[in-house]
Amino acid sequence: MDFRVEVGEKEAGTIPYESLPAFTYLFRELGFDVLPDTENQKVQLCSALHGKKIVISSDYDVKFNTYRKGHLEKKVLEYIKTFLSACGAKVILKDGKKESENADFHVYFSLFEIPVIKEPILELIHNSKSTNKKLLDIFHYECTRTGTKFKSNEVVSGAKKPFINIQIMYPVITDEDFWEKLGEKYAMSITIGILARFHESSPLSVLSLVPIEIFSNMFVHSENTGVNLEPTMQKEKRLPEKKKFLVKKPTFPKRKEAEVFLDYHIFIEEHEDRNKIKLIGNLHIKNIGTEVLRNPVICLRSTPSESIKISGQILPPNVAETLGVMKNEETKGWKYMNDEWFEEMEKGETWICPIQSKNINPRQTESLTNLQISVLQPEENSNIRVEAFVFFKEQDLEISSSNQISLLLSKKQ
Repeated sequence: MDFRVEVGEKEAGTIPYESLPAFTYLFRELGFDVLPDTENQKVQLCSALHGKKIVISSDYDVKFNTYRKGHLEKKVLEYIKTFLSACGAKVILKDGKKESENADFHVYFSLFEIPVIKEPILELIHNSKSTNKKLLDIFHYECTRTGTKFKSNEVVSGAKKPFINIQIMYPVITDEDFWEKLGEKYAMSITIGILARFHESSPLSVLSLVPIEIFSNMFVHSENTGVNLEPTMQKEKRLPEKKKFLVKKPTFPKRKEAEVFLDYHIFIEEHEDRNKIKLIGNLHIKNIGTEVLRNPVICLRSTPSESIKISGQILPPNVAETLGVMKNEETKGWKYMNDEWFEEMEKGETWICPIQSKNINPRQTESLTNLQISVLQPEENSNIRVEAFVFFKEQDLEISSSNQISLLLSKKQ
């Protein structure tokens, strides 16, 4: 007795009844929802997203709608709906601000064309129930791939259901250029992030999201015996000797790349005569290339120079050498690069380098932690700014940080 196999509403073939337990176990491990029906002698395979209800909509609570691109926003959402529906999810695209749907996941989206920015920015706002590490990693990777700055903010929200709110800002370009260069990529990236959210605990379950016909086409068909389970790669191994030299091992270009970014917290002490402002943060250097990066040199440029002091776990050059001699071992960490470091800081530049030789391997992040930035003479209506630059002299590589510290001190009303 054979059982019919149905994928969704399509018949995909038959299997012997005695193979049903093994078949069920295999496809459950691959992430399918397996539903045997002995009465009708069939077994149905459904994707891991089958029965999941996802609501996607524009964010109608967002303020500052002057630069809102509603028609492109809707187009991105329609593509996301198409992609998720093909994976088996029930997707509801809300056109207006209505009562919230009872769903497994909510996605809010807004798109802005901002004249004053030079590169796109994607900000992901979420609550504690909505994300996992895989989702954040996917969004960070996809943003890097499209040349988009990525920001993630977790908010304390009264929402009981998990949600993400995605806000994208991009420079002024034509609608056609936006869609060709960014729009379709964003729709795919957001979809991939949503899929990662549902499948982190079972990575193989993503196989259930792909139409099973694709797997069938990966095998060689034979008219005599039906499906030949020998992969096409095995067939390539039987090429005549004179053609084997045509099969070349792929080569990947070497890349020297890094990403530099700052995170920080602001502390304000209020006094009668003058407030004290202090920032504590970290500078992160992530190797996103394929080559080892050696001996980073950091330059922190601050304005106005006379109002800012930068300190932290950074040693003067002579102190670093003295500690190394006293301990009779290599002192690790960071030091000011030059003996005239104090005079350089007064002029608005702070140069920092590793005490000992430091390598940053691909996918590794090295951090200058506990940076302390004090605003010595905060004046009303002044703009405090700190920029970071990293230099790798051996590799002739220079990188500016993807963000900067910027404070506008205004008069208290």
